[in-house]
Amino acid sequence: MNKPVLKIVHECNNYFLINKPPNVLSQPGNVHRWIYHGLYKNQHVNTPKVLLDELKSQSSTSKRDFDSWRLVHRLDSCVSGGLLVATNKNAAKYFSRNLKEGGNKGYKIDRRYVAMIDNPGKGDPKYLNEYGIIDKMGMVSKYRRFDEKCILVELSTGQKHQIRKHLSHILKQPVLNDVKYGGPLLPHTDPLQIALHAACVKTKIGLQKREHLIPMTFNNNGKLWDRRYLDEKGNFIPEIQKMLLEEWTF
Repeated sequence: MNKPVLKIVHECNNYFLINKPPNVLSQPGNVHRWIYHGLYKNQHVNTPKVLLDELKSQSSTSKRDFDSWRLVHRLDSCVSGGLLVATNKNAAKYFSRNLKEGGNKGYKIDRRYVAMIDNPGKGDPKYLNEYGIIDKMGMVSKYRRFDEKCILVELSTGQKHQIRKHLSHILKQPVLNDVKYGGPLLPHTDPLQIALHAACVKTKIGLQKREHLIPMTFNNNGKLWDRRYLDEKGNFIPEIQKMLLEEWTF
């Protein structure tokens, strides 16, 4: 497996925004957890890379204060997309405060995801509306449906595997390739990548607001991510981009 190259989508005084590939860990952990229920039994599985280690290895040591870098949030290793890295301890502190306390506390960060789902047009009737709020399992997510196969989700809380659990256990519409939570493994796709992408990150530091759209560029061959929803460069179609950027007031 080739060494992953981390794309920096945006860089400012307080943070990097990285477009994380699948099979890259947000933080060090037990890599054996990566082997889903024997899915890779008797197959060679490359050890996942750790994001901050890879980012530091790509950066110029003369210009970076590596010891101050902190991950603000995490993405599952099989999930791609926008991951925010604070470049100083003060920014890390205030982003973390917002994630824990919400509202206008600290430095505000909003995260929105796009997912391709199984069981289209079915699932729990209570959640087949065009939009809604899932407040279950001690976790809160907002969602908007683009169509029966594509759904957008915004995190109000940020628990482990939150979106994957909510889509599978509550909506009964698991993410494609998410075998751990009942999703089908599509043929000729990478089993280490599921169809869940952190596609939009919004920040507010003081009066400065920024909106970042993150393209899905990984194994973008139309097999896992349907070409109806994003182009060959990984950019989501304008209708999805509009939904990602506009206010969700429900």
